[in-house]
Amino acid sequence: MAVAGLLVVGWRAVPTNTTPVVALENGWAKLTEQQPKAMQLQVAIKAQRPTLPTGCEITDVAMLLEFRGKPQSLTQIADEIPYTDDPETGFWGNPFNDTGYTMYPPAWRSYFEKHLGSFTDLSQKPVSTFRQELAAGKPIVVWVHMHGFVAHAILLTGYTNQTFVYNDPYTGKANRRISSQRLWELMASQNYRAMTY
Repeated sequence: MAVAGLLVVGWRAVPTNTTPVVALENGWAKLTEQQPKAMQLQVAIKAQRPTLPTGCEITDVAMLLEFRGKPQSLTQIADEIPYTDDPETGFWGNPFNDTGYTMYPPAWRSYFEKHLGSFTDLSQKPVSTFRQELAAGKPIVVWVHMHGFVAHAILLTGYTNQTFVYNDPYTGKANRRISSQRLWELMASQNYRAMTY
């Protein structure tokens, strides 16, 4: 009887397409106030192309906003953010064409605070912190070296013991998996930059 009750709690705690094992772990986590061993947020995928060929982080933010119930189009976000020749203060280049580079976490603070009410710079934080934020229901934008781009950004949406789950705006594919070690390696060239709300 106790196990059956735990399963019910578990299925209410996580998305319906999560495995029974993960559901059980999450149900137990809710009862014991421990961080779940595995979890995944249901974040709808958005593709940056063709609208923003170099606007991956903008697309990640669009996914995050929609997840929070505050949707904005890629164009709306791109039109509102600042543009400078320093990615620490604004978007460097033009995300609507191939001249764009990126916009780092500090430059996103005012936008996040305006639209989401909070901002957390997770740059150089350990992957254990990423798991804590994801368990709290917060997708995470991380900067990586991927697809031949020195600066690319993906959206972390979940984790298991050894991997992270992410949405990739460049390929338009959701629920991709990457080992924690490989993620850390790909973040190195971007100085381990990451953010959430």
